[in-house]
Amino acid sequence: MTPSEPGSDRAFSRIATILAAAIALVATLAVPAAYFLASTAARYAEVAAEANLAAATMSQLASRNPELWVFENARIRGLLGMLRTSQEPERIIVTALNGDSVAEQGDMLPPPVMASTSPIYDAGRIVGHVQAARSQQRVLLITGLVALLACSLGAFTFVILRALPMRLLRRALRRSTHLATHDTLTGLPNRALFQDRLEQSLAWSRRESACLAVLYLDLDRFKDVNDTLGHAAGDRLLAEVATRLRACVRETDTLGRLGGDEFAVVQVGVHQFGDTELLARRMIDAFDPPFDLDGALVSAGVSIGIAMRGATAPGLPEIDAGLLLQEADVALYRAKEEGRGTYRFFAADMNQRLLERRALEADMLTALATEQFVLHYQPQFELIGRRVVGAEALLRWRHPQRGEVPPEAFVPLAEETGVIVQIGEWALYEACRQAAAWPTLRSIAVNVSPVQFRRPGFFEQVQRALRRSGLNPSRLEIEITEGILLQDTDETLAMLRRLRGLGIAIAMDDFGTGYSSLGYLQRFRFDKIKIDRSFIRGLASDPHAAEIVRAVLRMSHAMGIRVNAEGVEHEQQAALLRDEGCEEAQGFLFAQALSADEFADLLARNLRRTPLREAATA
Repeated sequence: MTPSEPGSDRAFSRIATILAAAIALVATLAVPAAYFLASTAARYAEVAAEANLAAATMSQLASRNPELWVFENARIRGLLGMLRTSQEPERIIVTALNGDSVAEQGDMLPPPVMASTSPIYDAGRIVGHVQAARSQQRVLLITGLVALLACSLGAFTFVILRALPMRLLRRALRRSTHLATHDTLTGLPNRALFQDRLEQSLAWSRRESACLAVLYLDLDRFKDVNDTLGHAAGDRLLAEVATRLRACVRETDTLGRLGGDEFAVVQVGVHQFGDTELLARRMIDAFDPPFDLDGALVSAGVSIGIAMRGATAPGLPEIDAGLLLQEADVALYRAKEEGRGTYRFFAADMNQRLLERRALEADMLTALATEQFVLHYQPQFELIGRRVVGAEALLRWRHPQRGEVPPEAFVPLAEETGVIVQIGEWALYEACRQAAAWPTLRSIAVNVSPVQFRRPGFFEQVQRALRRSGLNPSRLEIEITEGILLQDTDETLAMLRRLRGLGIAIAMDDFGTGYSSLGYLQRFRFDKIKIDRSFIRGLASDPHAAEIVRAVLRMSHAMGIRVNAEGVEHEQQAALLRDEGCEEAQGFLFAQALSADEFADLLARNLRRTPLREAATA
């Protein structure tokens, strides 16, 4: 596979050849031409100087001896011989004004000849000329030798300039091809190359009537490694995983990394299901030894989904590579549902679950466009006086066919597919818009998904919702869970501080259920913490739960943080919380989640100081 077409390669080769030939030709011609021109110019200057010197000497002689022209030629030749400045053969001729030769010195010169003429003066008038001449034969011979050397240099230049770019091009093409088709972290084929290999393997299996298996792998607890040790440790873990998986497959099989912590294997020439089961067990067993990540021992497992086609799977229709991968992915989903660290083969009935997930995903996009999502509002009461002081906005989906879809049925899928970002942006604005219409309501709390929080532009979403709704930022409360704080902690804390800078209150939801809640309170002072309902549920019967709640309340008050208790359902729970100094509570004891109109009625009755029990049951 190459990223470029053969035609473009040939075109580059032609261009490189033409350029190399042009540069070589210039080098071949320029060197001897430069030598010839330089030598000729230098020799001409010497010849002209000799002619001028001889002419000047003859002029002096003529001025002292008007009978110059009656002297014997031999006498003038002797004088000219004394004026020579070069050992090279040359010829000097003295001629009268009428062109008659007066004297000559030197033999005839082989052609080509270079000559220079200078006038002889007597009393300011020209009485004759002196011509100095030299042969250019030696210059031409040396120029020829230089041309031969230049030709050799030009040929060498052509070879280098022709071969080197092509070599560099092919190396660059090989490198770019590798980068385009392989994962840079593990060196394994990426999704595109894996898909191509799978299609080739499918074609081979049909032609040879052989069986083929696709194993789709996903690491268990990989997110925990990223969350606790950081992304660099996660990358090292993926590289180590790739090394162990390579040792499990044959040379004829294809192992690829599809993205994130997902890997896949194409196993060709399978004779029976047992061959694939053996490979799956071998890969699962390869994860038994812990991974050493710079001194930190990490345990990680793998779940595997398997899809097969071929002789051992009669009755199944032919499919393309994409659908086979999809079936393996569905089987992987089943393996994770049934405990992880195991493998499952694809079965036809699993398609129903896949189709339901796809239908639900499509319905979520439709719900956004057709305004099927609505917000309900869970009232928040102060325990002393039991007046409404706030509300938590809760997402509800009224599907025209499915009816009321509970959040736990669609929110995880929305987070997995990224649709939660669009839903969350709508919910944030809708809650702000509605709260702006309730000026007596102290605060409106909006839950933010970790996916939504980490997407670029979340801060701008909040600004936009406040600006469009006209809500005072001090009345907006953003609720986050510990899941948001587990990744990129420094960046997360910076974002929380930016939100705080707008005047927004920040609350930690489900406090006490995470691993490091107290540590986060040290690094960022939340405006409110919400004690998880699991602790409130056991207040009356579990002394440990009561002690935990008391400890949280004491700690929060010492830090100046308000506390909200979730899931309060009995008067005994409310009384204990009030006695311990808990400021706020929400739950069915006070009111269930209400529609916007119902909540507006509750606010109106609250304003008229209607007794709580009457307001809650009205």
